[in-house]
Amino acid sequence: MLAMKLRNRKSVSGCRQRGVTLVELMIAMLLGLVLVAGIIQIFTGNRATYEFTDSLGRIQENARFTLDHIAHDARMAGYRGCLADVAVFNNLDVPSAFRDDIENGVLGYDANGTGAGETFVATAKDPAPSGTPGNWTPALPAELNNLVIPGSDVLIVRSISGPTQTMLAPFSNAAGILVPNTHDYIPGEILVATDCQKASIFQLTTVTPAGTLDLLGHNSNAGYTPGNAATLWGADQLYGLGGEVARLQTHAFYIGRGSNNRPSLFQLRLQWQNATTSGFVPEELVAGIDTMQLRYGLDTDNSGAPNSWVSGDAVGDWGDVLSTEISLLARADDEYGTETDTGTYTLIDTQFNPVDDRRLRQVFSTSVGLRNRLP
Repeated sequence: MLAMKLRNRKSVSGCRQRGVTLVELMIAMLLGLVLVAGIIQIFTGNRATYEFTDSLGRIQENARFTLDHIAHDARMAGYRGCLADVAVFNNLDVPSAFRDDIENGVLGYDANGTGAGETFVATAKDPAPSGTPGNWTPALPAELNNLVIPGSDVLIVRSISGPTQTMLAPFSNAAGILVPNTHDYIPGEILVATDCQKASIFQLTTVTPAGTLDLLGHNSNAGYTPGNAATLWGADQLYGLGGEVARLQTHAFYIGRGSNNRPSLFQLRLQWQNATTSGFVPEELVAGIDTMQLRYGLDTDNSGAPNSWVSGDAVGDWGDVLSTEISLLARADDEYGTETDTGTYTLIDTQFNPVDDRRLRQVFSTSVGLRNRLP
């Protein structure tokens, strides 16, 4: 009896110590590898989907901001205090058509080789700015030389910008303009005095308190840039009831080399720099814009509506421009996936062929009416 129990214990002990076979182990490893491969494939697919969705979202957000920002300024192009045309007196010592010409509130520079039906082939993923102003029509002004990358148009918008300050009695004299002392104007800024009959461009040189008023001086104090041409204004520039003062606003929108050398939308903005100087400062607005193409709606038959659409090099009189069409090619910040973008993109009536890479790209366009020229 005892011997039988011992045999049974030995038999049970032997079964408990029995391991898996090599075949079973290999099958288990194979199943594990298949499971891991499936998980990796799902992860990779989800990551690619996330990168695509994230890149597309960033592209759309950047393009929407860009178009909204440009459109806001373009709508106000040429604003001089009244919707009607007014005579403009430029009192600056060194006038600049690029900076001061608010009578022509909009101006475009068309990149050569990007006209209707033409194809521009980019030569680099992150091209360097051009040092050849003649690569645009008309040629770029000195303020934009070495800033704009090839194959992209440039839009200039000029106006006066709010908030405005209402002139108070006795309004103005030969040496200055009287406004409430609640303003924030600083000597060195370029301002515009305006009513519905005339507008005067000048550089603010002094702010003299006069009780609840401040006298905004516009004498030709030496050392100011650009300075004023005359110490005193003539009788044709005296202002009265209804006169206002505002800042001169000039913006140039272009595609330049931005952070990490990427093509980006820039705004060259006229601004106060110090107590004696106003000048242009480039500001990067949005990264990842390969090119900007522009077209202009002309009213050449005085109908109050555009009767033709042309590129900047075909505009004979910028006073005929009633609207502008803006088209951008936006791209993702980074490359992803395995597919190479070999496509050519249509921006208005121009074909743009970027350097082949693995970035996502998309075209965005809008049209903007110039409020101060529309009926």
